[in-house]
Formats: sequence, structure tokens, C-alpha cells
Amino acid sequence: MFDERWPDEAEEMAAALDAVLDRHCPSDLLRAAEDDERTSADAGLRRLDAVLADFGIWDLPNQPYLLTRAAVSLGARLAPVPFVSAVPARVVLGQAEVANGVDRSVVPAGLAQTLIVVADDGLGIVATPGDRRRSAGGEAVVVIDGAGDEPVPVDGDVDAVRAWGFLLEAARLVGAAQALIRYGVAYVSDRHQFGVPVGSFQGVSHPLAEAATSVQSADLLVRHAAYLAHADGAVPLFAAVMAAAKARAASRQTAATVHQALGGYGVTVEADCQLYSRRIRAWTAAMPDPGPWLADLARTLADPATRDQVTDLWQFDRGFTLPRWARESR
Repeated sequence: MFDERWPDEAEEMAAALDAVLDRHCPSDLLRAAEDDERTSADAGLRRLDAVLADFGIWDLPNQPYLLTRAAVSLGARLAPVPFVSAVPARVVLGQAEVANGVDRSVVPAGLAQTLIVVADDGLGIVATPGDRRRSAGGEAVVVIDGAGDEPVPVDGDVDAVRAWGFLLEAARLVGAAQALIRYGVAYVSDRHQFGVPVGSFQGVSHPLAEAATSVQSADLLVRHAAYLAHADGAVPLFAAVMAAAKARAASRQTAATVHQALGGYGVTVEADCQLYSRRIRAWTAAMPDPGPWLADLARTLADPATRDQVTDLWQFDRGFTLPRWARESR
């Protein structure tokens, strides 16, 4: 049976990181960073980069639990740092400050190089284009159009990069969705109507509970993928894809549910709800669709000749057991 709790080392690191982010990454900094001029945010962003560097965010060992747990904390604060994008190249290739452009057309601005897929499913590094634009989530991003310099081939497993990309993006979405649920629950607990908290109405509390349950499922799948990572840091692609698919759906469900619970207040600029929901939608739109990889997993599991290749899919089973009617059908 898997023990999918975060290890004490990961929780201690996250507690220290949360304290730094609480102090240096307030929602006011995120709003200021969305200003086209950005002059009012530059000092705050530089200070955030400096304190995170002093904290050692870029020097964390390549341990899946630590890196994944850090992504959860960064997602919960919507921290405008390219950690999630830069880690896959660092872990798989040993190269720092390289954005993950594998199967992605949008990467965060600020990283000078980008990792892409080249012919025959190989990997290459290109210079990141200099044209920045603002994403729907309000973040500075760069669009990779493939018309730049010739990529420099590098040795590395493209599926390993995919797995790390899916896992860390799922972890960031889980962190953001968990924070948004806490925000929504606090609001409906304080907001009164007809003399009682609006959160006491079933039409408000039940959708929030369903969203929280869905996010908890995504959180468990993220932990499961980190648990299954090998000693060398390799993450099973099937586990990362499952976590990404669930986190993608659960975070979008959470954004819609919390907006509904907050009513008109939820769409105002003054409310933090829109900061989270816009980034959740932008992040999920930019990440690859996990569907094709889930379909490959389903075909592998449905074929008796290959289903044993997938192990540790369930808590108590190794591999996948089809019901008798499916095994005996022709």
C-alpha cells in the first residue's frame, strides 16, 4: 500500500517557502505586475526573485517530492517565477534556465532558452524569442513559433521531459485550486443573507464540496506520481498524465464554482478570485491536452499482451485486471 503523504522533509521545506511567499508575493504585487508599464512592480518582482534565490528554490535537489511540493506552494501564491517551466530541463538534461517548450507553444518570459521537440522525437534547445506578450492570466509570456534559430540537439528522453512537465503543472494547478477553495469558503462563511451565512445554503455548499473533493483527488494523483518516481528522478509518464488530466478538470471546476459562490463580487478587479481563475484558465490552456497519452494508456491496459507493462496503477494491485466479461469477449 502506498504512503502518499508528503514526507516531513517536503512539508518542512513547504512551510518555510510559504512563509517567504506570504511576505513577498502578495496579491497587490500580482496586480501591479499586470500593468503594461510594470514600473510599480519591478522592485517587488526583483525582491521576490532575490529572496527565492536566497531561499534556495533553484538549488533544490532533484527529488520529486521536494520539487513537486514546491510547485504546489508556488501555485497557491500564484508566484510569478518560471520554476515549473525550468525544472524539467534541469532534472532531465542538467541545464538551468531553459523553458519547457515540449508540446507547448507558450512559455513564460524571462528564460533565455527553450527546450523543444525536433525531428524523430528528439530534443533541441533554441533561443527564446524576445517578443513578450500578456497572457489571459495576466502573465508575461513568449510564443514559440518554430521560425527562430536552428535548434541545438541535446541528449535526453522526451517522455521524461513530458512527465516532469505534466507533474509540475498539475502540482501548480492543485496549489492554486486549493487556495481558491479556501478563499471561497472564507467568503461564504462571512457573507450573510437572511440572517445566516450563505455557505449554509445547499446550493452554495454542495458545489464547493464537490469541487474540493475533485481537487483532493487531483492532489492524491500528484502525490502518487511523485511517489512512483524512480531513484534517479524519472517520473512514470502514465502517472503524470493522470495527475495532469485530473488537475486540469478539477481546477477549472473550482474556478467556475467559486465564481458562482461569490456572485458579482467574484468578477471584480478588487477580488482575488479573478487573479486565480484567470491564471488557472491560462495555465490549463497552455499545457498540452493529456487526452492522447490517456488514450495510449487505455489501449495498453486493454491489450492482454501489454497490460502488465503498467504497474502500480492502484493502491493494492500491480497492473490492471479487466472484468471477466471483457476478458472473454471476442
